[in-house]
Amino acid sequence: MGIIDDSSLSRAGLRGMLQALAPDTHRMLRTSVVAEGKRVQATTLVKTTRPDLLISGDTFGKDSLPLVETIARLPEAPAVLVIAERITERGARALLARGAAGVLLSRSAPQHLAWAITAVTVGSRALSPEIADAILHSPPAPVLSCQSAHDRVASLSTREREVLALLSNGLPNRAIAEALHISPETVKDHVRALCVKLHADNRIHAARIAWQAGVVALPV
Repeated sequence: MGIIDDSSLSRAGLRGMLQALAPDTHRMLRTSVVAEGKRVQATTLVKTTRPDLLISGDTFGKDSLPLVETIARLPEAPAVLVIAERITERGARALLARGAAGVLLSRSAPQHLAWAITAVTVGSRALSPEIADAILHSPPAPVLSCQSAHDRVASLSTREREVLALLSNGLPNRAIAEALHISPETVKDHVRALCVKLHADNRIHAARIAWQAGVVALPV
């Protein structure tokens, strides 16, 4: 994995969280830090070291937004896990919508880091319980009429509809890629594109629009 940090968390602090994991957990996760640097170095570090996971330390989360977008455009892009000192529900949503695989709060990250790393490296999402709770209890996205949902879905390409159908069935990117015989990176591109076309804040919002439009999940 790679560690990127420009915040007061410091790379040493993030590395310390990883080192604090139990030996059995290290063996199970097979973790090793292959690169460390600042956000401006992220693209070069990813291209030269090819990590499976990039951890970005951030004070408020917002500085990781351009990093997440940039890394997501790279071929065979690693998952990006953001660890923030403080972040709002809206900020976490923005990171997820831009392609972040997970968002943890630094104060509780040590106790959640092991399962979060496992989740994001297989294509799922990981959120600190505090963030997940805030998102679950935030006002839901406005409900569209069935016709409005149909109109938005009609703007998608055939492949984007296939991705949306599987996404709405709760599948992570890696499983969608296997079902459609495409790469996880291509799935990420399709998810970003369909969220833009659907005016969806994130994949959960996109799935809701799919349900309202009556999109049927494909057999896997």
